[in-house]
Amino acid sequence: MSSSRQEIIDRLATEWKPEAMRDLAAMLLRLADSIDQNWQPSNVRSIYRWPSSLARIERNSVNLAMKARVISTQRARRRDYVSTNLLGEPAWDMMLDLFVQYAGGAKVSTTSLCIASQVPTSTALRYIALLEETGYVQRSQSETDKRVTFVSLTELGVMSMGNYLEQY
Repeated sequence: MSSSRQEIIDRLATEWKPEAMRDLAAMLLRLADSIDQNWQPSNVRSIYRWPSSLARIERNSVNLAMKARVISTQRARRRDYVSTNLLGEPAWDMMLDLFVQYAGGAKVSTTSLCIASQVPTSTALRYIALLEETGYVQRSQSETDKRVTFVSLTELGVMSMGNYLEQY
């Protein structure tokens, strides 16, 4: 590791709160996922061709994603005032994050989603399994790297989050 990288790490360790470091790690993982996918905003196309509730939510997904981001930010801000042990809703945090990524057309790796949930990995994986069992999310393997699994909202997940965010 070069000295400049080590200096950055040392500075982060002394000046940043753990929550801010986790947020940075989640952003870096999303960036790596996007680079790995060769994601381009111009490649994002509608997957719903017929007028429906899903099409309505998809058309409005960017605005709804901004609402989801506000909710996530407000939820994260609570951690500055109240012990994180009292604020646990990792499945909800995951669903908000997945909707934001859905609106941007990006895929989310399991690792990135675990970090975004801000709970231990084993806990996050249990919640991902529960969300999958209840039909809100689905997992798919990366076509380019078989070690990577992506998590995305199902139609039920998109509808549930979209309908909620429309009311927010």
